[in-house]
Amino acid sequence: MKRWTTTLTILLACLAAATAIAGQESKDRRHELKSFLDLNRTHGPAFSSRSPLIGSRSLFEGFEGGAIPAGWTAGVTNPSRTWSVSDATSTGALEGGYCAYVGYDLTNFQDETISFVQTIDVSAGSSVLSFWMAGSRSDSWSGNVAETVEVDGVIVFDFDGATAAQYAWEKFFVDLGAYDGQTVTISFRYRGVDGDLHVLDAVTVDDGTGYDVPLPPPAPANDLCAGAIDLQEQSLTVFELDLCLYADDYSPGVYGASCTGWGAGGSDATYKIHLGQGDSFTVCEAPTAEYIDLSLYAVTDCADAQATCLAGDDSGNPECISFVAPASGWYYLIVDAYSGCGRVTVTIDSPVANENESWGSVKAIYR
Repeated sequence: MKRWTTTLTILLACLAAATAIAGQESKDRRHELKSFLDLNRTHGPAFSSRSPLIGSRSLFEGFEGGAIPAGWTAGVTNPSRTWSVSDATSTGALEGGYCAYVGYDLTNFQDETISFVQTIDVSAGSSVLSFWMAGSRSDSWSGNVAETVEVDGVIVFDFDGATAAQYAWEKFFVDLGAYDGQTVTISFRYRGVDGDLHVLDAVTVDDGTGYDVPLPPPAPANDLCAGAIDLQEQSLTVFELDLCLYADDYSPGVYGASCTGWGAGGSDATYKIHLGQGDSFTVCEAPTAEYIDLSLYAVTDCADAQATCLAGDDSGNPECISFVAPASGWYYLIVDAYSGCGRVTVTIDSPVANENESWGSVKAIYR
């Protein structure tokens, strides 16, 4: 039984509506839904019906009717776990007293959509789709499902790639300008099995006036191997990084054939070390705080990781690898995740002595 110590808000109401359905199932969650509220308090401004006026609004849907709205279509494959609307009566940080949600099913596949048809007319002020969304981002179940937005069946937004938050309402934007003059179907899709709760509110199509549409922050330099951080140069023996700042660029290969035994679809960061022939290298990684399903491997060619992988581990936290350099040269360490992202602590247990470099005190660098 989870303990609620804060005043009920619409976020909790949306969660409670979905988890009441799933509450009889004994899934061991490593997060508590209370974190949804705690994070939301510190994650950006709350939505309000008194937001700045916009120049033109073609559609606004806050799900205040208490059911899937008229004009919207539900695509249902799992009737017991499909899109619905909460029956909460309290108002909170978001618009109105209702939101749309979809709960998880432990064993049965879900491919659930809610869709609406929209004519895009840029000159008339219909060019930007915006919506508020929240859900699981960095726990072990987030990788089991995909939460996307589609226009005429083509994915234009992927929740996992767009957020670094865990159960915190965020506002997202999709540029619809490319569909000017077309009538399109816009769909919110939840697809997979044994995932986690997902919520949606305040869906708007307008001209974007009054909103500062945020650009994604640039990825760190060591997002790619071309910018890999030199472990010796930085004297790094123990360091922490946030994989949520990185993109998914690399994988140890395909399931069963990779040096970890698995693929890796989560975010990844790159480091490098110059080793002499016969030098040994040992390194471990583990989640800094909440659970993340990690992957760790070392390669000589990032563009062909599966073929050049020397050692890899995806056996369960912590992951550790050790190898002896077959030749003198650069070796690349990929700190990766099987799915999702989060904060990771990396420990180099047996740093290699190098007559030209010092493994002294850890230098503080921004990443």
